Amino acid sequence: MSSNLNVRLSLSHPFIPSATHLEEPYYALLDIQPVEDSGGANRPPLNLVIVLDDSATMHHFQFTDEEKEYWMGLAISRDEIERGSADNRNAVYWKGQTLKEMRAAAVTPMALATQAIKQLLNTLTPSDRVSVVIFADRLHTLFGDQDWSAFPNRCLENLDALREQRLGVDIGTGTFMADAITQAGETLARNTSPYSINRLIVITDGIVQDPAVTLQRVTDVQERGYAITTIGIGEEFDEEFLIRIADNSRGEYHYAADTTELVECLKREVTSLQAVAVTDMYMAVRGLEGAMVKEAFLVRPSMSLFDEIYTEDDWIRARIGDVSSAAPVGVLVQFIPAYSSPGQHMVAEIQLTWSYASAVTGSGKGNEKTVVTAEFTSDRDKVALVNAPVMDLVDRFTVYKYEREAQRAQERGDFELAKDKLGAATKQLHKLGEKDLAQDMEQQMATIGKSGGGDTVRLKRIKSTTRRLANTNTNTDPDRLF
Repeated sequence: MSSNLNVRLSLSHPFIPSATHLEEPYYALLDIQPVEDSGGANRPPLNLVIVLDDSATMHHFQFTDEEKEYWMGLAISRDEIERGSADNRNAVYWKGQTLKEMRAAAVTPMALATQAIKQLLNTLTPSDRVSVVIFADRLHTLFGDQDWSAFPNRCLENLDALREQRLGVDIGTGTFMADAITQAGETLARNTSPYSINRLIVITDGIVQDPAVTLQRVTDVQERGYAITTIGIGEEFDEEFLIRIADNSRGEYHYAADTTELVECLKREVTSLQAVAVTDMYMAVRGLEGAMVKEAFLVRPSMSLFDEIYTEDDWIRARIGDVSSAAPVGVLVQFIPAYSSPGQHMVAEIQLTWSYASAVTGSGKGNEKTVVTAEFTSDRDKVALVNAPVMDLVDRFTVYKYEREAQRAQERGDFELAKDKLGAATKQLHKLGEKDLAQDMEQQMATIGKSGGGDTVRLKRIKSTTRRLANTNTNTDPDRLF
């Protein structure tokens, strides 16, 4: 872990009109890139707890309609099918020879989840700590960090038993997450050291049946300073619930459209954690010389509105969280310049504070102050100059804001406003050249307010892709002007 950061500042407009009362906002892009330590051997230990959904749907096979029809006909002819419920929904349970043949021909979300966890375990070092907690109607610790340290082969066997539903422990078939979150938080706290990178990772394919209690338990974990990463699988989970958990705790939200993408999601998350360079970063920003800071937005590694912004003494404060050299942070600061004379003027001050730890240098605190200055001029040619890459990010974040506003409007039942917001987002996407996402949004607009709600896979793809829209920006040089 490093105590040093490369902080780069770029303005959306390098020149601002002088002697002018301005109403339109300007933007400052803050790129935060940690300086990597030489050699990965000095990286801090990971302290991980994986909370894994073991509800009935995690063991359901993923089939196309044609495949489902084939297996259904075969099972009925053999009398090897039972009907029941899972996650408060109708479900089909296979048995006998049909079940054996299906296991040989297809995979379940649980099979891919256990495979992904095994691959994660192979990347860990002896100093890393990891536990796996499973939940359905009740919770069960599949293995703890001491089990992994002392008996790794037994832990791998437990994962196999979980996959094959021969664990010998009955925790039901529902999706009650709250108690598992509490236990995971307690485990993280017990294993936290001054040097550890701590993360709770939730993997689920269903709709949580105790959402209010779960959110309270999430708040308890969050208040201890722990981030929660959520991974949703398939098309039945509540993505808004998982996004809220991740954003509120400054974790990450990942969407695995099908089970085959789960391994990649977990790999991407762990790679980022292994490269975490600073932890618990906070940002404070205020206007100077009469300039007014309006808002701050997180644009990288994924887009997010800072849900918890504390304002005092003209400062806007927000928690950024952990910063990885594998996933640098980008923040957009929106400000309105003051009426100013020609020349250089300060428009904002940004302060960053963070913690760091290293096996070599020990632990400590870091801080950096950046003053944003701009040149005010009456030269119209200079005023017309625009920093295209920064404005491209602003436009992409505008798409994200429209999508979020559409979601909130739809939740209130204001379907016309939701359509208007998605329509505005679609127009912006066409200008940006993001044709696939624009087409998805156009198709989704047609389903708003109608029974069924449209294609759930498409809806989840829209939300996941929009959050990472900054990562598709090919204009990477913030000094490039147009």
